[in-house]
Amino acid sequence: MSTPAPRGPVRPRTRGPIEIVLEVTLGLFFLALFSWFVGLLIEIGGMYTLWKGEGSKHIEKIVQQDLEHIAAAPRSLLIRDTVGFSHKVVRWVHKPYERSGLLRWYASHRQNPDTAQVPTLEGQPSGITRGTRVLGRMFSEWVYISMWVLMDVLLRLSVAMFALPAFVLACMVGVVDGLVRRDLRRWGGGRESSFIYHHAKRYTGWALTGGFGLYLTWPFGGFNPAYMVLVFTVLVAFTLSTTVGAFKKYA
Repeated sequence: MSTPAPRGPVRPRTRGPIEIVLEVTLGLFFLALFSWFVGLLIEIGGMYTLWKGEGSKHIEKIVQQDLEHIAAAPRSLLIRDTVGFSHKVVRWVHKPYERSGLLRWYASHRQNPDTAQVPTLEGQPSGITRGTRVLGRMFSEWVYISMWVLMDVLLRLSVAMFALPAFVLACMVGVVDGLVRRDLRRWGGGRESSFIYHHAKRYTGWALTGGFGLYLTWPFGGFNPAYMVLVFTVLVAFTLSTTVGAFKKYA
């Protein structure tokens, strides 16, 4: 009975630049979609608990704060007029809601509250009609809030895009510092640790994606995105430096 020939080590499949660009684009799209969905759930839940009585005014204040933070940094290396770009984002989100009639639907329920009398055969509003009004007004308000949540997510995506040069610079600093530390360790006969390398590599990915997703869904106002950029650029530089510094050519 012949035995199968031993196979060599399986090499990981390499990805081309087009595949990487597609993965990053789809990843950003699904991250924005997930952040919009989670942010909508938080706003709807908070409307009945944490900020009860404010309704859509809470998310409107947050969007206004986002615009004020963007106005504090009117220029970027990627976008010259960040204020104009942010207002374009707001108009892009507002336009489909307006053209589809969702805003008119919401306005009609605001003008005709659910307590209005709807005459029936007996001259009194029926329970079904009253319940339909309540549900219609509730869902219309949720749809209206979803528009503002989408504005908030896209504005914060814009802030991250404006800060992209800072993240690139942090990655360059982390790589250079890690390479210097790696050469010093090798020439000094230091000990290599694959444990540190694999864990630091995982934390680098989290610093680039997980913390960014947390910023997109943050439901409370008064948060300056400049602090987010500062914290996560330092975190990315530190974890990337640790990853490159602990890299082993032979595992």
